[in-house]
Amino acid sequence: MRILTKSILFAIIVITSSCGSKIAKQTLEEYNNTFAQVQELEQLLASSDLSTFSGNEIRQLHDLGKDLYYSYNPMDLKPEQVVACKDLQERVKTLKEEIITKTNEQIGEMAIYPYKESDCLFETSETFPVYLLKGETLKVNVSASKSVTVKISNANSRTVLKTFANKTAIQEVMPIKNTAIYLVEIIPNGTQYLDYEIYYKPTTMERLCNATSIETEQIECQKGEFGAKAVPGIDMRKCFEEPRKFTLRGQLKAAFSGSAKALVAVQVPTGATDILYSMRIATSEQDRSSDGEFHDNLTRSYTNIKFMGLPLYEKSSSNGLLNTILDDNRPLRDEDAYCNMYVFRNKTQAKQFQDGSQPVSKLSYDVDYSTLGTQSCNGRIPVKGLKTIYLAFENERMRYTNYLWVEVEAVVPNTVYYRTKYSLNN
Repeated sequence: MRILTKSILFAIIVITSSCGSKIAKQTLEEYNNTFAQVQELEQLLASSDLSTFSGNEIRQLHDLGKDLYYSYNPMDLKPEQVVACKDLQERVKTLKEEIITKTNEQIGEMAIYPYKESDCLFETSETFPVYLLKGETLKVNVSASKSVTVKISNANSRTVLKTFANKTAIQEVMPIKNTAIYLVEIIPNGTQYLDYEIYYKPTTMERLCNATSIETEQIECQKGEFGAKAVPGIDMRKCFEEPRKFTLRGQLKAAFSGSAKALVAVQVPTGATDILYSMRIATSEQDRSSDGEFHDNLTRSYTNIKFMGLPLYEKSSSNGLLNTILDDNRPLRDEDAYCNMYVFRNKTQAKQFQDGSQPVSKLSYDVDYSTLGTQSCNGRIPVKGLKTIYLAFENERMRYTNYLWVEVEAVVPNTVYYRTKYSLNN
């Protein structure tokens, strides 16, 4: 504290004595210490302007006044000592009352500033929550270089109380009728600099310190709800009801029976921008419990990302979100199993691969998203407006059979609505 000394702040002025010269001597020492501390407090009140004290300082002084107490035992004290102790006791009582009275008078003169900034650059709207008690007064001052809109709302009742539209200067004084969390939203008309003050006049000593801390949480909501904001999101849809399983025989065995190739047509839902695939390659045809869980795993990862922050998705920069989801769900690898995967966007080319009428080297496949000699993996393929994409697989190994499990998800952009939930940080 800038004015009160440490000895005053932490001394509890209590003197209790009993019979015996040793106790009497101790009482005298404590009397002297108490006298000095009381004298310092009296000088503080006489020489200081409490209106210059901060809220914390006023509250500390008030709490100190409430703790002031002095008592003594007259046994083994001389008459003049008893008189001195009695005078000090009255002096402490008077000082206690004066401190409490003067600090209480300051409550109505104090202002708590949860938010105050000058020359602050605003590019988008910002919301400032503040917890207020019934009977307090909220004050909002905004000065802008261009027009702004300011909304004051009750977050608990989810109602907008006042709106100041297209103003360059706002000075609002609002008496608070209900205890609640209030929101002051500043909406700039384009990028601009502005000054703002959001503060309140408290009514109790407990409210003189820092503003009550408020926690925020982003929760999904319905369109039209109070505070709902539209956010680009995605919906993931299964392209196959069950994993597609393929057997790719080795080149020698395929010459007699079976095939070293496989082709699957992926029907792309309307509006999809990408497909996500998971391909597990193994030398054993035994299924795993994880087969068929690609959709659920992607959905779970996407949900976790939403808890960390809003799921922003844009066609021009969607790689980050989708790659993060895929990285969380890479299939386990069988080091001895690998094959080639080709992406065909043309039905005729895909059929020629399937029939074997043309070698792959002479077919037109998407080089950017095809992979040669790949092990178990997952990936993303842009749809580019097509309704069908063909995934082709080939086992180039001479002797060994490979087994494939393929799952595909379509990514369909959608609009998700979120609102901010406000609660007291207890």
